[in-house]
Amino acid sequence: MRIDPLITRSPATGAQRPVTEDLMAEVYLAPRRPALNLVDHLGSAAPWSDSFAAAPVETAQAVEAGLLALAHATPSLDPADVVPDSLPAGRARSHVTALRDLWRDVGTLPGPLNTWRHVLHSRAADALEPLPLIGQECAFATPAEAALEHALRTHHGHADGPSRNAKATEGSALRHLQDHCGKGSDPITPDASVACYGLRDPHEEAGFAAAKAQAMLDEGRVDQLGEIGLLVPDGAAYPMALREAFDRVGLPISGLPAQEARRDGPGEVLSLLLAALTGPAPRTALASLYISHGMPWPPETGRRMAREVIDRGWSRTASEFTGPARELLDALRPCDTPEQLFGRLGAIARAAPEADLHPRIATLKAASGDALDWTLLHRLAAPRLVAAEGHDRFVEGVSLFTEAALPWRPVRQLIVLGMAGRHWPRLPSSGPFFTEGEIAMIRDAGLLLHGRQQKLARGLELFRRQLGVATEGLTLLVPALDLRGDRLTPSTGLALIAHMLGAEEPGDLVVDLRSQPHEDWPVAATRAIPVPKGGAPELPDDGLIHIQRGVSTPDRPGVDLLSLRETKDGPLPHSPSRLETLLVSPLGWLLDELGAKDLTWAPETLDVMTLGTLMHQVLEDTFAEGVPVPEATALDAAIPGHLDAAIRRHAAWLTDAAWATERSSLLREARDICTAWADFLHRTGAEVLHNEITLKGEHGGLLLHGKADCLLKLPDGRILVVDHKRSGSRGRSERMTKGWDLQVALYRAMLERPTEETALTRLVADGAQIVTAYHMLRDGTVLSDGQGGVVPRVETAGEDASANAMDHLTQVLAEVGAGTIRLNHADDARTFDKDRGIKAYALDNTLVAAFSLPETATEEDAQ
Repeated sequence: MRIDPLITRSPATGAQRPVTEDLMAEVYLAPRRPALNLVDHLGSAAPWSDSFAAAPVETAQAVEAGLLALAHATPSLDPADVVPDSLPAGRARSHVTALRDLWRDVGTLPGPLNTWRHVLHSRAADALEPLPLIGQECAFATPAEAALEHALRTHHGHADGPSRNAKATEGSALRHLQDHCGKGSDPITPDASVACYGLRDPHEEAGFAAAKAQAMLDEGRVDQLGEIGLLVPDGAAYPMALREAFDRVGLPISGLPAQEARRDGPGEVLSLLLAALTGPAPRTALASLYISHGMPWPPETGRRMAREVIDRGWSRTASEFTGPARELLDALRPCDTPEQLFGRLGAIARAAPEADLHPRIATLKAASGDALDWTLLHRLAAPRLVAAEGHDRFVEGVSLFTEAALPWRPVRQLIVLGMAGRHWPRLPSSGPFFTEGEIAMIRDAGLLLHGRQQKLARGLELFRRQLGVATEGLTLLVPALDLRGDRLTPSTGLALIAHMLGAEEPGDLVVDLRSQPHEDWPVAATRAIPVPKGGAPELPDDGLIHIQRGVSTPDRPGVDLLSLRETKDGPLPHSPSRLETLLVSPLGWLLDELGAKDLTWAPETLDVMTLGTLMHQVLEDTFAEGVPVPEATALDAAIPGHLDAAIRRHAAWLTDAAWATERSSLLREARDICTAWADFLHRTGAEVLHNEITLKGEHGGLLLHGKADCLLKLPDGRILVVDHKRSGSRGRSERMTKGWDLQVALYRAMLERPTEETALTRLVADGAQIVTAYHMLRDGTVLSDGQGGVVPRVETAGEDASANAMDHLTQVLAEVGAGTIRLNHADDARTFDKDRGIKAYALDNTLVAAFSLPETATEEDAQ
C-alpha cells in the first residue's frame, strides 16, 4: 500500500486536494455499485466450504480480505491477470484459483476498486476535468495502485508540487535518524536534538507533552504553537488524554477530530432488547437496559432499578410503573414469531422515542424471514463504535499527527508518544487467508501479494518519513504501562533508534522520569504526596472502634447499632443469618446493616444460593403438607416436573439449551435428595405438617425472624422443626459438637418466646416437645443436638450445640448496642474454622479485610 496519497493540483486555482474514490467517480462518471456481500456467493465447492458452514460471516470476511489482496496484486484489476497454473499443486494454488473464479462470478470488487477499474479502462477524453498529479511515485504501491497512478498521469500529466520539507541540521542525531532509520547505518553519538523519556502510562505521557510544549514556548525554542507537533498512535485514547492535558495548560491542539468517536446508543439498546426478547431476560441485560439513554424514566430511577435487579433478580421500582414505562416493561417478553418480535419492538420504540430505535428496527425487519433467525438479528443489531469524523485543523495550535498518515505540515519540534508496544511501526499481523510461506510462493509466481515483510518495510519507511517533519528537535515518550496496567515492551522503532544512537538496549536510551528528582525534570511538575502506609487505614491497637453521635467524648454514649434498620413501626427484626455474620465479623455485619456491600454486576450463575433454592423448592413440592409420602415409582415420576417448575420459578435462565448438562446434573441430585428424604420419612413415620414456616420471636429484647423449611410430626407427638442445608454433615456436625451453632438456639428462642401466634407456637404453648434439626442434603444426614437423641435416624452432635455461640452473641450484642465494633484479625478465618468449625464467609468482604488487624501472635511466634 502506498505511503503518499495521490494529490492533484488544479491548473486554474493551484488548490491541492486528494484523489479520492468520490472525486474519480465524479470526474470519470463511474457507475455506483452496491456493496459486495460475499455471504450470498460462497458456494459449497470452494476450499473454504467447511469453514463457511461453521462460521459464514467470519469466513466471508476472510475471503473478502483475500479477494482484496489478490485484486491489488493485479495491474489491470481483471481476473484474467490471475494465472495460477505456475503454482505447484497445493493449498496456495487451490485458494488462488477459487478466489479468481469467485471474482469472475460476482463481477465486482470490494472497496473503491470498482471505481479504479473504471478509470483504468477510460480514456483521457472521458475525464470531465483535469487531475494533474503532484509528487513522486511510491515504491510501496501495489500493482493496482501503481497502474491507477500511471493511468492518471497519462491522462492528466504532472503538476509541480510544494518543495520537500527541510530536514534537521546536517550531522545532528536527528538528521541521522531522518536519513537512515530502517535502512541500516553506523551508530552516531547522541546530542541534544533527540531526547527520550520514560513515563508511567498514556495519561502521564499526555500531561508531560502538554508541559513540554508550554516549556518550549516559554524558553523560545518555538515562536508559535504550530511549530510543535505531536505524533500519536491511532485510537481514541491518546486524543482524549491530550485534549484534557492541553486544556489544563490552556494550549489548543490543531488536528483533533471534528467529531469524537462515540457510542452507538440505538445499537446498544436494541442488542439489550433482543437479549430480553429471546428468552428469559438475563439480569445484566435488564440492568444495562434500565440505565440506557432514552428510557422513559429518570436516570436515577434507572440506576435504582439496575441495583435492585442485580441484587434480587427483579425490581420493586419497576413493578410500580405506569404509562409508557409500564408499556415498555410489559413488552419485554419472549417472542416466538417475527410478528411478535417486531410488534413488541415497535411498542418499545413508541414508549421510548428518545432511544431512536425505529430506523434500526426497520433494518432488522427488512432482513427477517418467516422464522426468527436470532443469530442474524443479534449480528445486525450489534452496536458499532461510531468512528471519529473530520479534522479540526487551524493555524494557531499544536499540530496533531496520527500513526497511519504522513504529517500534514512541518514543525520545528516533534514529540512522539507511545514508543512502546506494537506502535512505531505498527507491527503487521498475519493475513486471514494466506500464510507467509504461501505469499512468498505466490510472489515468486508473479502475483505480488503483500505479506508481513512488505508491510513491515512500509511501516518503517512511513515512520522515517514522519520523523523527517521535524527540523530542530525530537522528543520520544515511552510508557511503561498501557491503560489496563499491563506492562509494555519497547517498540521496534525505539529499538532501532537506540541502536543508531549507540545504545546496547532501548532502556539505555530512556531517561526514566519516575526515578528522577523533580528538580531534574525537563518540565515543571508536581508529585503527589505518598499516602502513608500505602493507603492502609490507621487501626486502634485494641481493635475496638467506638461510634458516637456528634463530637466524640468519653462520656457520650455510643450509637445503638442494633437499631440502625429502624422504621416508623419500630426496629426491623434480625434473621439468624445476619446474627451469624455478627458472630463472625461485627464490621461485616455493620456494613450489611448500612447496605454497604459489593454491587458488582455479574451474570446469572449456578451458585450455592441458587442450588439451595432449587432443591428446597423441589422438596417442598414433592413432599407437600398433609399428603402421604409418595412411593418410589410415583416419586421418581414426579421429580422431573417439580424440578422444571422450580427452575421456571427461581432460575428461568437455566431453561436455555446451553444449560442442558447442568439440568441433567440437577435432576440426578434432586432424585438422590428426595429418595433419601422419603426413606427418612418412611422409617420415622413422620407426617409433613407444614412447609416454609415463618418464625418470629425475641431473644434478650432483640427481635428475631426466620423461616423453617419443614415441620414434621413424629408418631410420639413430638414436633421436628427441620432446616434443609445443601451441604454435607461433616462441617455442621463439627460446629455443633464444639457448641458454635447459633441457628438451633435462635429457632428455639423464637418458638419459646414468639411475637406472633402461629399454629406452631400454639403447639409449643400446649406443651408439645419441639426438636430442631438440620437435613443435610448432600449426604442425607439429619443432625440435631441432645434433644433429638431418641429420634430414629437422627444423629446428635453435642448436648448443647449452641452454648458457646450464644455466650459470644450476648457479648457482641452488648458491644454493638453500645456503638462498639470489634475488628477482626487477618488470621480469623483460619481460627474460626479450626476452633469453632465455622466457615467465615463474612471475612471475604474486601472492606472487612482492609480493616483487619495483623495476625495474632502465637506462642511459637513469641519463641
